Amino acid sequence: MKSGFPIKLGQHLTQLVSVTLTDEYELDKGAKTQPTMNIDDVLFTTYHLLAESRIAFPTFRALFQLNTLRKMMTSTSARPGTLVESSGYLRVNDALKWKDIELFMVKHPDEEGSQVLLMRVTHRLNKGVRNQGVAPVFTYTERNDNLGLCVIQDILMYAFLDEAFDSPYITRPRDIWKLTTVPDHRHSTPIHFKRSMYETPIFRRATRGQNGVYSTDPTLAAPYSQFREYEKEASISAGFKDRGSLYKYRKGAAANLRHLDEHSRNIIMGHRKGGTFANYVSVRDDTQSVFMETPTRDSLLKLASNASLTRDASVPHHLSSTQKAAIEKDREIFELKRDCEKIRDDLIAQHHGLKKAKEAGDKRHSEFQRLQARVRAKQKQLQKRARNRVREEFFGSVGNQIIEYNYNGNPLSFTPNTEHIQPERTALAQLEFKNRDADTVDDEELIADCIQSLELRLDLHKIQIPKSLS
Repeated sequence: MKSGFPIKLGQHLTQLVSVTLTDEYELDKGAKTQPTMNIDDVLFTTYHLLAESRIAFPTFRALFQLNTLRKMMTSTSARPGTLVESSGYLRVNDALKWKDIELFMVKHPDEEGSQVLLMRVTHRLNKGVRNQGVAPVFTYTERNDNLGLCVIQDILMYAFLDEAFDSPYITRPRDIWKLTTVPDHRHSTPIHFKRSMYETPIFRRATRGQNGVYSTDPTLAAPYSQFREYEKEASISAGFKDRGSLYKYRKGAAANLRHLDEHSRNIIMGHRKGGTFANYVSVRDDTQSVFMETPTRDSLLKLASNASLTRDASVPHHLSSTQKAAIEKDREIFELKRDCEKIRDDLIAQHHGLKKAKEAGDKRHSEFQRLQARVRAKQKQLQKRARNRVREEFFGSVGNQIIEYNYNGNPLSFTPNTEHIQPERTALAQLEFKNRDADTVDDEELIADCIQSLELRLDLHKIQIPKSLS
């Protein structure tokens, strides 16, 4: 196919895109860098999303799914399209499915008498080889140091919500540990999923019912575009200067794969060429100390090359009433509203009501609705532009503000508004983010925490999201 493509035509297409269209539409030829997420960033963002975020998630599952996606990408360097519905394959409904998950209770090889959960996940949908060849398989282990970072805990929660366990005896969280004791002659107890669930995506979209209540669709995969918008809003809510996209988690994973050989990196990251890896990593070595022959300052380099360096929770998240009022004075919005009001007044004068005008088939009613839609679209566009400008101005001058406050002997402080925080979410976050050394904790306590975590999660899904969050 490549040899048969006309060279001249290819040259003309390159000229058209790279020169003509770029110049005519003033296309940006620059490259946007992704901030790198390290373990501290992931620990903070997953906690913040669960305990403090005010993002308008339609369901609690949607909230948990975003955190799961973050954790799986940093654990495996997977592209988002490997796990959720890719933008390039819409309406195919192919994403990570229950058939791609293998779950086991295994005997711990280093601790006699101890058992832990282990999970294998097949990445069928790697870019360029979707559903072809031998797919890479990644292994997850229990994370009892921080249950909030444990992907296995998330998968168990989804399995209970989907009623996906094949065994009829697994009906509650404690059954996972109570009924899976490994026989002496085996190394593991497989925890099977129903074959009827094999083709069901794990990350699924929320749908709104006739009663206006959102629920998780039983079959349709959640699209990447939805998670992309959630991630942008979550980054703003958490106070990050650079919102980036979900690919910043892939970049963070890549930064920790530098010690591997080129072949291994290509398999893990799904690259065809080793040179592609260089695009994912920034300089993370203390070249200054190397030259000066002094010990490297790794912790400072770690901070300098990751997203938390400029994070500030005090950044404005919403426009003020004055800023919103200024947007309404925009000339285009003013003219659109004026036209709307004129048509509205004419329709009411003639039909004595907008509903009656619609029932009468008056074409002006359709024009009235079209103008209303244009008003809303323009308002949304200008508000988004204004929010971005406010953020840029904040991060562009916050250093000066800190210096001014310090100069006046009144150090800058910030107290976040916690009125919106639900106690159920706070309790779960405190349980799941203990940041402890799991080796120093008794197995009974670890298992008890796992069970309580799942119970709290499942209870949380029964609670309607408050209006202030939806």
